[in-house]
Amino acid sequence: MINPNRFQIAKYWWIEFPFHLRLITKIRFFASFGAGGVIYLTSLIFNDIGLSATEIGLGFTISAIIGTITRLFTGNYLNKTGKIQYPLIASSIITIVAGFFLIFSKDPFFYIIGQSFIGAAAGIYWPSAEFGVPYFCYPMDTRKAYSLVRSAEAFGIFMGVFFGGFLTNFFYSKSIFVNDIFCMFVIIFLILQNKSSIQKTLVNFQKSSKDPITLNQNNWNKNSILIIISIVLLTTSIALIQVTLPLDLVKGGFYRKALSDEFISFVISFQLILLLFLQWPVGSWISKKGRLFGLKFSLLSFSIASLLLFISSYLDFSAIYLIFFSLIIISLGTSSFLPTSTDVVFRIAPSNKKGYALALLSQCFAMGYFFGPFISGRVLDVYGYASIIWLSISFFCLISFMILFKKLF
Repeated sequence: MINPNRFQIAKYWWIEFPFHLRLITKIRFFASFGAGGVIYLTSLIFNDIGLSATEIGLGFTISAIIGTITRLFTGNYLNKTGKIQYPLIASSIITIVAGFFLIFSKDPFFYIIGQSFIGAAAGIYWPSAEFGVPYFCYPMDTRKAYSLVRSAEAFGIFMGVFFGGFLTNFFYSKSIFVNDIFCMFVIIFLILQNKSSIQKTLVNFQKSSKDPITLNQNNWNKNSILIIISIVLLTTSIALIQVTLPLDLVKGGFYRKALSDEFISFVISFQLILLLFLQWPVGSWISKKGRLFGLKFSLLSFSIASLLLFISSYLDFSAIYLIFFSLIIISLGTSSFLPTSTDVVFRIAPSNKKGYALALLSQCFAMGYFFGPFISGRVLDVYGYASIIWLSISFFCLISFMILFKKLF
């Protein structure tokens, strides 16, 4: 029997957060609920339609390139105005347009157009969604606030993949895009309903002495380049887990047998469930450590996990165990990285460049899609398996961890 007191505890726990932090958390949940299936299942859907791994990877690459342009404009807009509501509405509308293109696409042309709109929307959404958190969370520590919104995103992505996978398998093959469109309408409704209060809170807080933007910081941190390189490497690793790993599993490894679409959906769901349950406790744990501890922990985690994926390609039945164990480590690394990266980038930027800094962070995620999925797609088409990709990621993450650990410990 379910104890009703648990609901009361959860209710009080939720209400204790500032109202606008709860609002941005809801927005980010629905954004992730819509995007979850799109991120993890798009490659499988268009693989079934007949697109090659290279064409699928190219779509993600073009999406990232388009997103670069919108990030630059969004970062500049945030620096000048500090307004997040209009970019969030614009990104939702563009995502709706992208969803219709992907629903009706049967060839690479419409697929790439749809992915281009997805990239444009992401370039507008991410800097804006990240920008609002530090202003909405006072007096809470920013890392804990980012852990909250990332936990909501983990839950949203899990629900998006689970719900989207169910509808895709039993009802309509492109249900994930229909779900994404629905979630964008919900976001637009939430923003329009609270438009004036969002603006008032941002304006008042930016005039306050407690505002993080008024901190006396005129230059980038001296270790900014090293930190950004590490973040790009980690975002590339995440991109490969999202796009390349499902294709690698469905095609099989050097000795490892090809896995079914149903089993791959189970594997993805397993990793998302882990991320869902680990994000808040790991994020809270990381918030009590040094500012860069989470980044170092993530690099080491992805190095170990990628090495296990490399080894799994050369095994047969026992490869399944290594794959699941690597997903556990990936979930730990991702739970550590997501809240840490935003907080670190926000703090290393000059006071008048915070908007650009979060646009840069979003661009780091886009850069993960620039070459990672495209190169890995070529490797899969030529060799049939992606073990060399996992070995490379393991090596570079380990090197970055050693340099970061030595310089910034």
